[in-house]
Amino acid sequence: MKRFFILFLVGTAIFAACWQFTVLGFLLSSVAGVAGMMLLGSALKLYDRTKRKREEGRPAPEKAAGDLVRDGMEKLRQISNTTRMIQSNDVAARIREFCKVGVEIFDYIKKNPGKINKVKQFTNYYLDATKKIIEQYVELSGRRDRTPEIEQALQKVEGMLDLIKQTFDRQMANLLEDNLLDINTELTVLKNTMKMEG
Repeated sequence: MKRFFILFLVGTAIFAACWQFTVLGFLLSSVAGVAGMMLLGSALKLYDRTKRKREEGRPAPEKAAGDLVRDGMEKLRQISNTTRMIQSNDVAARIREFCKVGVEIFDYIKKNPGKINKVKQFTNYYLDATKKIIEQYVELSGRRDRTPEIEQALQKVEGMLDLIKQTFDRQMANLLEDNLLDINTELTVLKNTMKMEG
């Protein structure tokens, strides 16, 4: 009904403009008004169809978040499982530490699927890169014939573990940023209200 009303208004406006400001007569102005209505109606139908197709092709946020969480948790599980093959307890513990933060991140996304965009790069890049680095570390650390180059590569990876942990922590902090802002705002409002009431 609303759409018909809009189309009627547009058609009437086109008719009035043609009747008032051109040399077209009543009949041609009426035809122009009806043609304008039909053209706009067709454009709106095409827009609706395109919008529907886009929405059908796009997964719902909950489903997309669920898929992302499953994928991320699987990657974390694989990273965590590789720690069993690492001889250094310190290195294995540091890896398990950032895996715990990763689990917290995906638990948060499971509860807040609307924040999925904030972790896509984390899941698709950082987590994949971390998994690959850890797997290569396990492979190199298990070799019996360790050359100086292999030792140097292992030390580089061990040096990067703290940076990886910081990246995971920063990702979690970014997710919680909005919540912290809301809490700070609520506290400020409450404090000001209490001051005004005496």
